[in-house]
Amino acid sequence: MIKQTLKILSAAVIVMTFLAFLAPLINPALFSWLAFFGTAFPWLLLANLLLLLTWAFRVHRFALYHLGILFFGWQHITGFIGLNFSKDAVPENAITLVTHNLGGIFRGVHLSEAEWAQIYTDYAQFLKKNGNPDILCVQESGRKFWQTVAQKMGYKHSFEIKRGGTAIMSRYPVLRGGQVPFGQPENGSIWADLKVGQRTVRVYNVHLQSNKVTYDTRRVIDDSDIQDKETWRDINKVLHKVGGATGIRAGQAAKLRDLIAACPHPVVLCGDFNDTPTSYVYGVLAEHLTDTFREKGYGFGTTYAGAVPLLRIDYILTGPRLKPYSCKVLRGSASDHYAVAASVGF
Repeated sequence: MIKQTLKILSAAVIVMTFLAFLAPLINPALFSWLAFFGTAFPWLLLANLLLLLTWAFRVHRFALYHLGILFFGWQHITGFIGLNFSKDAVPENAITLVTHNLGGIFRGVHLSEAEWAQIYTDYAQFLKKNGNPDILCVQESGRKFWQTVAQKMGYKHSFEIKRGGTAIMSRYPVLRGGQVPFGQPENGSIWADLKVGQRTVRVYNVHLQSNKVTYDTRRVIDDSDIQDKETWRDINKVLHKVGGATGIRAGQAAKLRDLIAACPHPVVLCGDFNDTPTSYVYGVLAEHLTDTFREKGYGFGTTYAGAVPLLRIDYILTGPRLKPYSCKVLRGSASDHYAVAASVGF
């Protein structure tokens, strides 16, 4: 009985894993349900590994089935787990940058001025400890927060829009900037041209459409009974919101791809994509860009520490005229996202 149940479970996991591999190929505006399997890939990967070990212990052919599906989707695995064991020497003139969604610092927090002062100091020390970056791109930040951090970090140049808490701080002069024309986005996405030596580098700092399911997801995880009708209503609500948001992000990704293709300058694209590497949105954006984590990262690439674990949704991508030297996920800040740091050069 246990063996038969394991076989059914293995078959289900393998089929769902194959559907996850298809997710980057299908526009979620047409089939939003397929995107859920792409999002679930980290847990499907874990399930495949556990079942592989279980069948290997039993010396059963089903171990080969799980091994086969993992090899078939190897490129998806490297989107979540960095396997770059060697480290390149980073030139002194390399551009160092960090992207960080800071929203978790502000949600439901009512602190005194003294407590905020300590947070500003701690965050500046966090950045200095992790490379003292030349460029800092933030999303969902309060204006006072990023301006205070910029002062503490010595960033003399910046660009922002009032909506969405998105800002670019830089040690390099800002020549010009603007908002990414997504129509009426709920989040802010911007770009700025920076003068780096004799060259101009365009930095896109984006926060693509949010799923807005944190509260609902936490209710499902913490407070719900799987046999309760209310639980299934909550699950349906989460799926409906995610499906709609994924379709919007697909359109935003297409717009970004076209803008980047037309840009005359070397490009860095960073920010919170709200989608994993096994997604259509990521596939559109990374098709002609280099994912610095895939290229130079090591270990687990998880960037979200909220209600849904194991997600990698924050990125630094570079155009073909820039070379990545390093990339790492920075853990230890107060936000529900981890920062991502990279060094790149010409």
